[in-house]
Amino acid sequence: MNKVFYILSSLLLLTSCAEQYNIAGNSSLPCLDGKVLYLRVSNNGKQEQAHKSNVQQETVMVCLDSCTVIHGQFRFEGDIDSTMMAMLYRGNDCVMPIVLESGNLNIQVDNATQRVSGSPLNEKLYSYFKKRTRLDHEIWELQQATMRMMREGNSPIDIQRKLGKKKQQLDRRAEELETKFVMDNYNNVLGPGYFRLLCSQFPSPIMTEQIQRILDSAPANFLNDPFVRYYMQHAKMRMAAQGDKNPSAAMPQPVTCP
Repeated sequence: MNKVFYILSSLLLLTSCAEQYNIAGNSSLPCLDGKVLYLRVSNNGKQEQAHKSNVQQETVMVCLDSCTVIHGQFRFEGDIDSTMMAMLYRGNDCVMPIVLESGNLNIQVDNATQRVSGSPLNEKLYSYFKKRTRLDHEIWELQQATMRMMREGNSPIDIQRKLGKKKQQLDRRAEELETKFVMDNYNNVLGPGYFRLLCSQFPSPIMTEQIQRILDSAPANFLNDPFVRYYMQHAKMRMAAQGDKNPSAAMPQPVTCP
């Protein structure tokens, strides 16, 4: 009898440790109505065990939940062990990122905006996206100005002389914005999550000045994230294959906790 009571008590304790999420979504996009949406998370275990060279191939997304959009409304409900990054998918198309936290979350998807609200980390993430969108608009305007000058017959040298400095400034601002966001979130899921997004632009792991700067200042918990560890190890292997005499000298090492 005591053994049964102990087992039941243990199960109740484990259940109480789980966090519940409740996501209510609203969409004004006709293309989503009647479609199935999937909530997917990264399977870090499979990613860590893999030995391929391509970062995209190493990122294994598994389905956590799914639902159908009915008259612009959809809902996800479930349990998670801890706060984690997730992606909302329609088929194989990624719609938007979400921080899965306990509590009630709200998703808005329309032509003008995509936003998740209802939790501190989601508010932080989409506040960053708002800043980044404004900067992307400035970059787009500069691209339009470049195309106009080309149509008007200006030489590449003239275009560079007139717009080159502005482009450098915008590129620097974008990099600083990205880097600061990761550094400000070293100690929560947004840091490793956005670091993964930065790295996804490369076909295979490489060390850029931006990535090196992020890793140089990173605490142990960030360096021990499965994806960060994977990226560092494979970037080091790539450097060694290219003839770097001491590829680990400039690479922070994951910290093994006792």
